[in-house]
Amino acid sequence: MSFIIRGARIIDPSNDLDQVADLSISHGKIDVIGDLKNAQAQIDIDANGMILSPSFVDLHTCLRDLNQVQKGSIASETQAAASAGFTHLCPSPDTLPCSDAGSVIGMINHKAKAAGFCDLLPIAALTKDLQGKQLSNMDALSRAGCIGFSNASYDISDNTVLLRCYEYAATFGLRVFVQAQDQQLGNGHMHAGATATRMGLDGIPVIAETLSISRHLQFMQHSGVSGHFNQITSAAGVALIRQAKAQGLNVTADVSIAHLCFTDIEVEGYRSQYHLQPPLREESDRKALISGIIDGTLDAICSAHQPHESAAKCAPFAATATGMATYDMLVPLVQGLVEAGELTWPQAIKALSTNSSTIAQGLAGKICTGDTANLTLIDPTHSWLLTPSTQYSHGTNQALIQQKLNGRIRLTIKQGQSSYTM
Repeated sequence: MSFIIRGARIIDPSNDLDQVADLSISHGKIDVIGDLKNAQAQIDIDANGMILSPSFVDLHTCLRDLNQVQKGSIASETQAAASAGFTHLCPSPDTLPCSDAGSVIGMINHKAKAAGFCDLLPIAALTKDLQGKQLSNMDALSRAGCIGFSNASYDISDNTVLLRCYEYAATFGLRVFVQAQDQQLGNGHMHAGATATRMGLDGIPVIAETLSISRHLQFMQHSGVSGHFNQITSAAGVALIRQAKAQGLNVTADVSIAHLCFTDIEVEGYRSQYHLQPPLREESDRKALISGIIDGTLDAICSAHQPHESAAKCAPFAATATGMATYDMLVPLVQGLVEAGELTWPQAIKALSTNSSTIAQGLAGKICTGDTANLTLIDPTHSWLLTPSTQYSHGTNQALIQQKLNGRIRLTIKQGQSSYTM
C-alpha cells in the first residue's frame, strides 16, 4: 500500500527535522520527503495543520488479557495504543499468569500478532512469579524476545537476591526496569500531604520513592547493570536521577503521562479514577517532572496504561484498584501541556518516540528516506468528546470521561501499513 501525506509539519528530534513538507510511503518504506505536488498514491492525505512524527514507543503498559479479560484484552488494548500513536509496547510482567516463562511470553506475543495493531517488546519478571526469592531464567527469557526485566511493583526486600539479579543481568548485558517504591513506606493510598490529611487517607511519603531509587542506584553502580526507572513521581526523585547521570551511571528514566498532568488535588472527593500507584504528588513535583523532560533528566514519557472494569473502581477509595486507562486521553493530555506552554511537541515527541525507541533495544525512531515507515499523524486541533462509544480501551477508568478534548491521532502506520485510522 502506498501513501502520500501532504503538508504536515514533520518533526523528528533524532535528526533535528522540523519542517512542513510532503512525505510518501511505498513498499513499507519512506520513499520521498519533499514536494510531491504531482505524485499519486493509493491513500492521499491532506495533513495541513497536522504533525507527522516517528511512531511512539511505550516503555510501561498493562495489557491485561490472559486471566483478566474483564479489564480488557490484548486486542482491545493494543488497538487503543495504536489510536494513541504507538506501534511498539513494553508490557509489564505482572500478568496472570506471571510473565516469567517463555510459554507466557509466547502466548502474549501470539495474541498481539493476531490482533496486528502493535508489536510487543515484553518486559519479563526479574524473579520467579515476582516473589522476590528465586531468580527467573533471564537468559532464556531474553532469547524468547524480552528486552528487559522488572519485578513490577513488587519490592525485592532481600538484598542478596537483588544483588544476584543485578549481577546476572549485567553478565548477560540485560536491562533492568525498576518501579521505585519502598514496600513498607509505600503501604498507603495517596501522596502524604495536606490533601491526604484532610481526607483521612493513609499517605505515601516521597521518601518511599527516593529511598528505593537510592538503593537501586547503589546496586546498579556496584554491578554495572544497565537500569531504567519507570514512573518517577517527585522532584526529589528527579534530582536523584540527575545526580546519577552526572556521575556517569548507565541509567535512564521515564514519567507517566498522568503524573505530568495531574496532582493529588484531583483525589478530592475520593475520586477513585485518580487512585494511582505510585501516587499523584504535589504541583511542585509535577513541575519538576516537566523540567526533567525538558532538560533530559527524564528520558521518556510512558502511558502507565492500566484498564479496569467498573467494579474495580466502585468501592471506598482505599479499597479500589489502582491505575488509570490513559491511551484514549494521551494525545489530548500532551496537547494540553503544549497549550499551557509547559512542553512543545518536539519535546514531547522526543520523549514519546526518539528516546523511548533507543531505550527499547535501539529501535529506529526516526524519519529518513529508505527507513521502514513507523509513523504517527497527529491532529492537535481536532475537538472531540471522550465517551464509552468514542474510546478504544475497554477500561472504564477514564479520568476525563464525558469531557471535550483537543487533539487526536489521525493515522498510525506500523511497518508501512495502517494500524489505525481515525
